[in-house]
Amino acid sequence: MTIVVSVKYVLKPGKRDELLSFVMDNVKNTRKENGNLAYSHYPSLENEQEMFVFEMWETLKDLENHINMPHYVAFDDRRKPLLESYEAQVYEATLCRSTNKAPRAN
Repeated sequence: MTIVVSVKYVLKPGKRDELLSFVMDNVKNTRKENGNLAYSHYPSLENEQEMFVFEMWETLKDLENHINMPHYVAFDDRRKPLLESYEAQVYEATLCRSTNKAPRAN
């Protein structure tokens, strides 16, 4: 079962550059973890305080292991004082159907 995680967090005003100065170390280390299929942080183009994170994991256990990794714990401890808000959603990804055409509204 593949796990998909979407995270939106809002930084305190003026904290974006500080976050960007250390976020890539966490991204690089996370991508090396067992079970990681995708992991990226995306700064908003429209609001400099907003960040979006997209993650994919082979299993829920892989995700649980990730949040206890020393590099992630250090990253999270450093990021927490910069945050105004944080919201995460975890999904079980299952293929409902396969198509070779883009969906369109009727």
